[in-house]
Amino acid sequence: MAELSERDRQILHMRFVEEATQAEIGERLGCSQMHVSRLIKRIITRLREGMLGELGCA
Repeated sequence: MAELSERDRQILHMRFVEEATQAEIGERLGCSQMHVSRLIKRIITRLREGMLGELGCA
């Protein structure tokens, strides 16, 4: 999580803490809902890969 950019952390916070919709996040960031969807997918994939990598090192 610490390796994510401030923007990526902000997007995750809006989506999963504030429970904002992708469309609402898009309005706040000035981009489309589809772009927000792609961003969230990319962020979650990156987090998943980071976690799996850490498990492999243990």
